[in-house]
Parts: sequence; C-alpha cells; structure tokens
Amino acid sequence: MMTAPERPDPDDETPEATRIAAVAEIDAALGRLRRSMARRSLGRRVLDELGLAIEPAVVEVVDIIAESDVTEPAGVAIGTVAARLDVDPSQASRLVAECVRAGMVERLASQDDGRRSVLKLTPAGRDIIASTQRQKRALLLGHVADWSDDELAGFARSLSRFATLARG
Repeated sequence: MMTAPERPDPDDETPEATRIAAVAEIDAALGRLRRSMARRSLGRRVLDELGLAIEPAVVEVVDIIAESDVTEPAGVAIGTVAARLDVDPSQASRLVAECVRAGMVERLASQDDGRRSVLKLTPAGRDIIASTQRQKRALLLGHVADWSDDELAGFARSLSRFATLARG
C-alpha cells in the first residue's frame, strides 16, 4: 500500500509524485469546501441576498423533501430527513417543525399507515426552493464567469464523478 507524504517534494517530477501533489491539492480544496459548508456560507449569502430571514438548515430540509418527492411520492418521513442531514431524529424533528411553522412544509397522515406522518412541500416551500436555486446558480455563474465552456463542462463532469464517493 502506498502512503503519501504530507507535503509532496516540489522538485520530484515523477508521475507518482505528480499524482500525490494533485491529491494533496484536492484534499486542501475539500478542506476549504468542508469548512465553508459547515458555516453554510453560500446558503447564508443566498438567503441574505433574497432578504429571507430563515436559517440555511431550514432550506436544506425543504430541499431534501423536494428531492425526495421524486423518489418518495407518497411523502418523506422525518427519518429520511435525519439520515440525509446526518443528524439525530429529534434534531430533524425540530427543523421540520420550524419548516411547518414557516408554512413551507406540511405534515400529512401516511396513506399506507395512518399512524405515521409524512412531509410534503407547500407552494411556499416550492417557491423557496426555486428562488434559492436561481440565486445560488446566479452566484456560482458569477464565480466561473471567466471559465471557458469546456472548462466549466469538464469541471461539472469531474465534480459529479468525484461526488459519487459521497454516499448518503
């Protein structure tokens, strides 16, 4: 098994050293992304620019429900939200309650099991998702404005391929 040095030797130009240096650069970039995502920087900026006084975590819940509507048309359970956010069910339940209070999500009795409730987006929830996605994409387009179409398409393909590593 190959072990990579913490800091690649900048004078080593072997193919293996070049790959190690590239992986070290990816690792550093992922660290910056992880810290930014933990702060929810992009989400906060989008919400601020839209003038929405809600927490990014609320939008994440609404987004999870919107994505799950395709795969779970009967409705999404709180357990699904908890799993996708990687939080405990009680925290997911609090976030869902906030979404319900804000009028973005409604709890309905499951058609399969009346004792179980499922979550569905309201029109306001769908509007929030549409407006935040538009704003986020506009911001991202601004960040890559000087990239060529080929660079952007290549990055999109590579990032999507790399994202398959993220399971869950």
